[in-house]
Amino acid sequence: MRITTTRAAAFFVAAVLLGSIAPATTVPASAESGEITALVASNAQGAFTELIKQFETKHKGVTVKAEYLGGATIGKRIDAGEAIDVILVGSTILDKELSFVDPPTPVLQNKEMILVPKGNPAKVHSLKDLANPGVQLSMGTPTSAVGKLAGQVVQNAAADYGFDFVTGVRKNIAVASEKGGDVVAAIGPKANAGITFASDVNPEKFEAIQIDDKYNVVSIYSMTVTKNAKNAALGKDFVALVAGPQGQATLRKFHYMAPPR
Repeated sequence: MRITTTRAAAFFVAAVLLGSIAPATTVPASAESGEITALVASNAQGAFTELIKQFETKHKGVTVKAEYLGGATIGKRIDAGEAIDVILVGSTILDKELSFVDPPTPVLQNKEMILVPKGNPAKVHSLKDLANPGVQLSMGTPTSAVGKLAGQVVQNAAADYGFDFVTGVRKNIAVASEKGGDVVAAIGPKANAGITFASDVNPEKFEAIQIDDKYNVVSIYSMTVTKNAKNAALGKDFVALVAGPQGQATLRKFHYMAPPR
């Protein structure tokens, strides 16, 4: 079959157009990249170290830069307007910051526990014993989240044990720390008892003493993205992972209670 000059030119133009279009369909999608910042309550460091690895595995090329801090410090940094992508903090702090963040997602609950070093040198067997002479307590500072919760437990017990119990506990405070992790670290080296979180129980280091539910406090911890976030979409993806089945299974492994439904 003969091809005219006009038809040949048309074939040539079509081939050029097809050639210019085809490569675009074969270019692979690029991997995600970037960094998100996270401020995490210090008592959750163990669990979030693992959760961050899970998130980074799902989002190749993305790095989570996390700081593990006391709740009061996290609150101050939110107030300062920092461009934080995601936070995990307790309701005692977060309830004051709601105008600076997206609607929070509850991801875990925790409660208070008494920890003593192995061997229990101060012979602490109940909450009431924390006021006994010779007990050296590690507690959170009054302005910290961990300190406010412990203080609330002591005040709840005062209804039954009296004001002398409160006075005795205050006299026995040997170490006061801003971060929950520091409260735990002092039990043994600098103190022989402490009020901290149930998730801090480590049978290799401590003996755990339950606090009666009548006096105990259950705290809710939530994740959210701040309104100044630079990578809000990735921050929301991180919240979704922690709130989802994989994240919740990880939190149960670290002895956290499920969030309220």
